[in-house]
Amino acid sequence: MKVAVIGAGLGGLLSASILSEMGYSVEIFEKLPFIGGRFTSFKYRGYEITTGALHMIPHGSRGPLAELLRKAGAKVEIIDSNPYGTALYGGEEIDVNRRRMPLRSKVLFALLCMKNWFREVKLSELERRLDDFSAKFLRAFLGWSFSITPEQTTLTKIYPVYRSILEHGGPGVPAGGCKAVVDALVDVIRSNDCAIRKLKVSAIRKGNCGFSVYFENGDTEKFDIIISNIGHEETAKLMGIKKYVKLEPSRGIKYSISVRQPFIEHTGVLFTLNTRRISGMNQVTNADPNLGKGNFLMAHQPMLTSNVKFEISEGLKDLKELLKGYDYEILAIQSFSDGWPVNRAIAGSDSGCKTPVSGVYVVGDGAKGSDIEVDGIALGVKDTVEYIRKSL
Repeated sequence: MKVAVIGAGLGGLLSASILSEMGYSVEIFEKLPFIGGRFTSFKYRGYEITTGALHMIPHGSRGPLAELLRKAGAKVEIIDSNPYGTALYGGEEIDVNRRRMPLRSKVLFALLCMKNWFREVKLSELERRLDDFSAKFLRAFLGWSFSITPEQTTLTKIYPVYRSILEHGGPGVPAGGCKAVVDALVDVIRSNDCAIRKLKVSAIRKGNCGFSVYFENGDTEKFDIIISNIGHEETAKLMGIKKYVKLEPSRGIKYSISVRQPFIEHTGVLFTLNTRRISGMNQVTNADPNLGKGNFLMAHQPMLTSNVKFEISEGLKDLKELLKGYDYEILAIQSFSDGWPVNRAIAGSDSGCKTPVSGVYVVGDGAKGSDIEVDGIALGVKDTVEYIRKSL
């Protein structure tokens, strides 16, 4: 069976590596001058600046992405965080490991979940009934993990993620960062004699015997299965069909920061609860010193308005207050929206990997399973591989 993978982002590379390990003939087509999409990095002034994602895997070595990397034979070391995270609240840093979360917060959230389980209730409604710490932590967690606010999602959409955190635990940093994951997958793909080609796909047409893939340079090739890593909307355009799903993307801003002296003492996330915009930070060089020549902080915020300049100014005010007394430098400010969003679908609204055309599947950040970011992407890939296997 011959498989075309359109887009060499994490979802496309992960799908290609697993299918190639299963014996499929796979070709990957990428229009950008680099591989990895929003899950890779480039060197800048001695630091690994990512193209989108943070140097972090939500469930570390225990989650869905780590499981699929092992299945694909990709050699990636993941350094699990200890603790999972802390919360900066009222000048105090509180451990938020599940066993040490403030008892009142855990009990109150559990009771509200049980009471409202059968209603499609916005998390903002629950937020108003939580104690101050829990409400602010909920908002910071959503902003950090999904680039959304409690007004944008519901309990039933987020609850599976909560269950996954209880099952798999907290985050980890891949040694070498995002790019190390991408490089390991590329090694697997190439070791299986599968090609990664710099070509832009212009159209996909289904025939009596598989698919014809048309390229911008005028070439055409035949394939049995199509996996798209460019989102449902762009995939529909390539197939020449009407848009079959409507997805609302999430938008965010990421800051890469060099700090002369350490700001965070651990390898997990520091959630910032008393801020205008910044939801959290992690100091990735605590886990892997090779990610920067000094202390390397990454901070993230959701965009609450469409005014990017205003959102950045609010985030910079937060950083000025958080890093008061520290000698720091902003290395890069990156905004993610429109055609290059944080996620093509906000948490819980992904439409799955299937399309109206049999044999065409979508992977990536608009086709996640019920989990956080790249672990959600891994679940979507897992579903796709299983559908392909069963269809034969």
